[in-house]
Amino acid sequence: MRRQKSLSCLILSAVATTFCWAQSSTQDDPRAVDARILREIQGRNQLMENIEHLSDAIGPRLTGSDQLKTAEAWAASVARQYGLENVHFEGWKIAHSWQRGAAQAQIVKPVVRTLTIASAGWSPSTNGPVRGNVVYVAATKPDGLQAYRGKLRGAIAIYEKPSELMSLDVANGPYSGPEVQAPKPPESRTPSEDQNFDKERRSFLKGEGVAAVLHDSGKHNALLRVSNVADDYDFREALPTAMLTHEDYSLVWRLLQKGNVEIQIALTNSFSDAPVEVHNVVREIGGAEKPEEVVILCAHLDSWDLGSGSTDDGTGVVSVLEAMRAIKAVGLRPKRTIRLVLFAEEEQGEIGSREYVKPHRGEWSKISAVLADDTGTTRILTLRLHQNYAARETVDLTLAPLKDLGLIQPWLERYHGSDYASFNDVGVPGFSLIGNQTDLDYDQTHHTQADTFDKVNKNGIIHHAQVLAGWAYNTAQLPELLPRTWKSQ
Repeated sequence: MRRQKSLSCLILSAVATTFCWAQSSTQDDPRAVDARILREIQGRNQLMENIEHLSDAIGPRLTGSDQLKTAEAWAASVARQYGLENVHFEGWKIAHSWQRGAAQAQIVKPVVRTLTIASAGWSPSTNGPVRGNVVYVAATKPDGLQAYRGKLRGAIAIYEKPSELMSLDVANGPYSGPEVQAPKPPESRTPSEDQNFDKERRSFLKGEGVAAVLHDSGKHNALLRVSNVADDYDFREALPTAMLTHEDYSLVWRLLQKGNVEIQIALTNSFSDAPVEVHNVVREIGGAEKPEEVVILCAHLDSWDLGSGSTDDGTGVVSVLEAMRAIKAVGLRPKRTIRLVLFAEEEQGEIGSREYVKPHRGEWSKISAVLADDTGTTRILTLRLHQNYAARETVDLTLAPLKDLGLIQPWLERYHGSDYASFNDVGVPGFSLIGNQTDLDYDQTHHTQADTFDKVNKNGIIHHAQVLAGWAYNTAQLPELLPRTWKSQ
């Protein structure tokens, strides 16, 4: 990996001269301009003040909640303080907001044991306390479900073996130097055979009278990971669903291997009676020469509600805000417009970015590229280009003047899992930051009650903001828009 990083840095350094030549007729040396931006962020950033306010004063920002509305207003206020232009909201309605209530569960046979539990997002309530036998529904294809017909009424269903957790190697400690590790790819959210089966399975279980579904949180140290009750946003039709700690889920599994296990569970959640409006927050630095052409920086303002959403994605929110502040503070006016968008409903399947893309259809051909920061809190390793091979050489040019930030060459693999994917799906170049995950904090605390302000790495988010600002400004200065060669079908 050290050899790969050294080679990558040489490649980026080698193309810096080409970038300078491409810009020399109308702009200052990009290395000098970028250095001004990086110094501004290093010396006068407002990152920690902003992330502390977002984490502690506002807190978790579940889509449709009052706290998300408060965060929208705060983000717009900060943007105006930074002198950004065209600050506005772009809204749409969701059918129902959701509010978490009490969740209780215990094993009642063959032992009595209280379980640590939390409702999955948008889970309906149980009909009071319900009691049933645990049934492992092992089917992985629709045909396999038929073996359970007539056998599930009143059951508590599970359909996963306990997660195999990676070891927490605390001896190595947190990141303290230039060594890097390849990050794990994010979980895909694209339509797939597995997702189609998941919907069929939920429909089958509901039709068979299953009382509730339990999942393994898959985290160490009794942390509860929250996710949606369904991937297709059909929440009102879902079964009552909850997450158990890995330790409790493993206990249930072990007991089930030896005989019957009976559980009592009660979930109490509520939905709004009327539709609720949510918003993306948009602001800009207008372009001086080609204002109709746009470079977008983005993060998602919504979060899950067990913690305070500090690293998912509070750190992304404050980093993109800081990148915009710094460009404005050093008095730069880019050729193209640089736009910041803070999306809602990312945690429900990138709904906010999809709602943004649809009404901006006429602008797709004028968006040079989109860079999303949904990357946690460690230093940045590089950019992921999501199979936009045609843009690779040009992206190298935009990163070359930032060689002091220690980035390696961009990666080309394509993944889904955050708001960049909504742009890739319509042929707009969507890129993402790859974090330097040499410690396990983000993987461990992601979507849990431990996603809180104390997990924020100050030096990490300074690095985020520097990469974002330098890339955005350099991309806005390119002679041409970045190429786009394909879109999802």
